[in-house]
Amino acid sequence: MRVVLTGAAGKIGRQVATRLLADGHSVVGLDKQPVALPEPAVTHVVDLSDSAAVRTLLEGHTVDAVVTAAGWYTIGALEDCSPAAFRDHLEANLVTAHTVINTTLPAVRRQSGRIVIVGSTTGSVPLPYHGAYSAAKAGLDGYATALRREVAEHGVTVSLIEPGPSRTGLNEQAAAARPDTGPYTDVYDQFEGYSPESTTPAAVAETAMQALTVTTPRGRYRVGRRAWWLPLLTSVLPTRIADRLVRAGLPDRLLGRLIDR
Repeated sequence: MRVVLTGAAGKIGRQVATRLLADGHSVVGLDKQPVALPEPAVTHVVDLSDSAAVRTLLEGHTVDAVVTAAGWYTIGALEDCSPAAFRDHLEANLVTAHTVINTTLPAVRRQSGRIVIVGSTTGSVPLPYHGAYSAAKAGLDGYATALRREVAEHGVTVSLIEPGPSRTGLNEQAAAARPDTGPYTDVYDQFEGYSPESTTPAAVAETAMQALTVTTPRGRYRVGRRAWWLPLLTSVLPTRIADRLVRAGLPDRLLGRLIDR
């Protein structure tokens, strides 16, 4: 199986690549950062938002499957998120996935192949101070659902993976980029050094392998404790109580201290 993998330099992407290579599959890794994957993987440094560059790399090649695992975010209230920063979140987490999938879909369709999209629990349960990221991941949820329903009759499967928080390094980078002034700085300070873990990159990679190889993959996979119970509870609780539950899970609040042990 020849797999195009985005976000190959990230912890989840590297884990997915390692698992694929160990099972004898071919990997074409894409990332904006240089990455050294074990041979015989092929890697390319490319701006995934540059559709022309992506098309030059991938168009016309055999592609059996696509895994999109690129992503990025910063901590910040929506009041502190400029329209330009908001667009950056949409570009990095949603538009880049479409750029690669749109380019490779004709090849994947010819192979009756598979598409695996790594999203986030924030796409189902938006988090305070992650508003732009939550909006992008919610868009990815809608994108994956629409795509799955469009390509099913062509023999292509689409699976969305929604991990809970894992220690990929994104939390630390996001906290470091937080605004230094404004009415929310006390809250931002709570995210300093905050790195919850309800799952691991290895567990996400294992789930991606399931979606790529089982006979009938699911349309949605949730990975980690929070990824299961948080969407369930917020879907059945009254909105006001669900909001309190989500806020209680923030750093230094009671639920956050309990569930992040």
